[in-house]
Amino acid sequence: MLLTSALWGSSFLMMKYALVDLNPFQISFYRILIGMIFINIIFLKKTPFPKNTHKNLASIGMLWMVLPFYLFAKAEETISSSLAGLINGSTPIFIGLIAVLIYKENITRMQKFYLSLGFVGIYLVSFGLNNFLNDLNIGALLALIASISYGFAANIVQPLIKDYGAIPTLKISLRYATLFSFIMLLPNSDIVLPSVSDSLFPILLLGIGSSGIAFVSFYNLINDVGAVAGSITVYIIPIFSTIFGYVFLNEYTNNIQLVGIVIVILSAYRFLKIKN
Repeated sequence: MLLTSALWGSSFLMMKYALVDLNPFQISFYRILIGMIFINIIFLKKTPFPKNTHKNLASIGMLWMVLPFYLFAKAEETISSSLAGLINGSTPIFIGLIAVLIYKENITRMQKFYLSLGFVGIYLVSFGLNNFLNDLNIGALLALIASISYGFAANIVQPLIKDYGAIPTLKISLRYATLFSFIMLLPNSDIVLPSVSDSLFPILLLGIGSSGIAFVSFYNLINDVGAVAGSITVYIIPIFSTIFGYVFLNEYTNNIQLVGIVIVILSAYRFLKIKN
């Protein structure tokens, strides 16, 4: 559990390092490409997917990988890695909201309360006590859009994982994601290889660690201990991103943001616990 949280928490620090000589399009592409190669080499067993599932598999590739990986890297051009990690902590709240609004999932009155409370926390994390319209933070807004993208992807991927398994779903989604990220890269950026001195190690850790090992570990954990206990992994990610940002980049998180992430984590946990 801690390994998975640490790998995902460190991804925000690694993106910050990679931005030294790569742009967000390049970071997204290399991260996905390396993860795809790693997963497809480690897990060679083929699982057939019906043709009607490939639209959802492609959607997962875009919404779970291509779009959020690019948006978080772009966001970190203007915000700290710690703040990006904290905003990522809002993902469980968006998963719940999209399940209710788009997929018409029924929830209790208490779940509605925790969902609403979660958005108070998200606002505090992203914008503090500032007025959203007067002090618009583009980086924070991009990170929020990335978290919303995760929310859509999580709702799409659940039935596929249930029917075909986590690893086969991840393998095919990564293939689609590699294709989409390459298509996005070509008109927007040159193809520049990561430099050994600056970005190679961060990109390898992002690809093999965050997009490979962490995904596999997370779904194995859910199979072993269940969704509620396994979801604690997601809630610990902002803690690791904050620690890594402070230790390696001297980034500071203010008290309002810390209060906000506590509200988000507690609200998401209570929402999920009532659901289960």
